[in-house]
Amino acid sequence: MRCFAALETGPAARAALGECIASLRPLGGRVSWVRPENLHLTLRFIGEVTPEQASAYADGLRPLVSALAPLELVAGGLGAFPSLRRPSVLWAGVRAVSGDLSAVQGAAEACAVAIGLPPEAKLFHPHLTLGRVRDPHGLAPLLDAFAELAAAAPGFGGAFSAPAVALFQSELNPGGAVYTRLEEMPLGG
Repeated sequence: MRCFAALETGPAARAALGECIASLRPLGGRVSWVRPENLHLTLRFIGEVTPEQASAYADGLRPLVSALAPLELVAGGLGAFPSLRRPSVLWAGVRAVSGDLSAVQGAAEACAVAIGLPPEAKLFHPHLTLGRVRDPHGLAPLLDAFAELAAAAPGFGGAFSAPAVALFQSELNPGGAVYTRLEEMPLGG
């Protein structure tokens, strides 16, 4: 099974980001846009694991996150990986208003290593993926609009609480990924 650990996005942020995606979608380019209900902050992509490894991951993470305070997060600002000139992923940034997001992510990473996964090579950059660029051709109008939005540094729906880390299974389908919550590990006990 293909899994990841994540924080879910609040309803107001999901709605505001959904409006952002809806405004960009008609501007062309081959982009696989994320459905608003699937927006989440990935703490650690786990990848293909056995059900036993997924269970061990959740069992290891539960006591670590129960010792950490719940998070209050805000989505704001736009960007792209690796850059706006050559984007492969379009995203909205996320930052903590309260709580220690880096400690929560560190716990998610430590548990991945504990079940035998290699350490994540990339630095953690908190973001919500809005879309994945499938073909770089014909993106100019979309990227111009995206850059204008990014320069305006919009906020998306105000602060939202993230009271738990969820372990999701991801099934890739032609119509987009389907996420199933397998476990939920509350922050702060």
